[in-house]
Amino acid sequence: MLVNLEYFAFFVVLLTALLLAIKQMSIALDEVDIERFTLWTSIASVIAGLPIMLW
Repeated sequence: MLVNLEYFAFFVVLLTALLLAIKQMSIALDEVDIERFTLWTSIASVIAGLPIMLW
């Protein structure tokens, strides 16, 4: 039971981080800041790939 809660908490943190990264991508696009958009896209890609890499 405790292991399931740990996995759930981990995925909630990942989802929150991914949503925040997507929000930052949106802000960078609004400001036409391609470098920052590229940075946040890379961060979002790593966050999205973490569950597969850690499985």
